[in-house]
Amino acid sequence: MLHRRLFAVIAIATALATSACLDDTKSAPTGKGSTSTSSTVADPLQNRRADNGAVVQQNGLDGSGELKIVNGNSSDCAIVVTSSDPKSPQATIYVQGNSNATLSGIAGSYYVYMKYGTDWDQAALGFTRDQEFSKFDDVFDADTEWEITLQPSIGGNASTSDVPSF
Repeated sequence: MLHRRLFAVIAIATALATSACLDDTKSAPTGKGSTSTSSTVADPLQNRRADNGAVVQQNGLDGSGELKIVNGNSSDCAIVVTSSDPKSPQATIYVQGNSNATLSGIAGSYYVYMKYGTDWDQAALGFTRDQEFSKFDDVFDADTEWEITLQPSIGGNASTSDVPSF
């Protein structure tokens, strides 16, 4: 089995808004000398995460291919492995920021898509904030053991493209 490494140059800008909003509203006086003040506090933002290396979606891991993922970014990422449409993947693996994970059992030729963001919603299989979507331009094959590095890399040998949300 061949072993190849791909280093992607992915620039990720994260803007985290983690503070709650406070809305103080003063109403007009309702009577002589009286005022009414209401205060509403917005719900705090959630920062849900899946476990690192968790296969959060699986529709056909029955091959011998293996994909090692090195996420050198601070943002969490969901890696989608699919033969065609990222909405119909073989599998999706969750890789927390600054962590590594391996997805095994990949079959055939496949594409690698990435979802980055904050606050993982397992029911929607996506992030609720700061979402970014991209894919590796090259096709991968299950007969080769691949390693991808998701961080800016001098001399990286893989290109990526932004894609619409999926």
